[in-house]
Amino acid sequence: MFKRFMIAGALALTATTAFGATFAEMDSNNDGKVTRDEYFGTISDWGTYSDWDSNGDGLINQSEFDAAPFDGDYVYWDYNNDGYLDSYEVYNGLYATYDDNDDGYWENGEWHDFDDAGLKN
Repeated sequence: MFKRFMIAGALALTATTAFGATFAEMDSNNDGKVTRDEYFGTISDWGTYSDWDSNGDGLINQSEFDAAPFDGDYVYWDYNNDGYLDSYEVYNGLYATYDDNDDGYWENGEWHDFDDAGLKN
């Protein structure tokens, strides 16, 4: 149930207008860290998922992943091991990739790495 909620939320985010959120805008409680919840709560169509889904089937396959600006291993991102990435898996994979110290938060330096990778508009 929770995963369905997260997938629905992530898919809804892909339908919104693109914007370039700053670190401060994503850090809604101003604690100097961006949690996964803050990330999902503010991320928008900055990539866009539909742009990365070049065949329009609503999923990212291995060749689409390789053509997109993603770092990391496709298999690691495929949470349910079904051979495709849905929007939740993509956004979760992006967050985890740039959480360099694996503490569950983005500090400002990690945000800058994400930004430097060209993944923010």
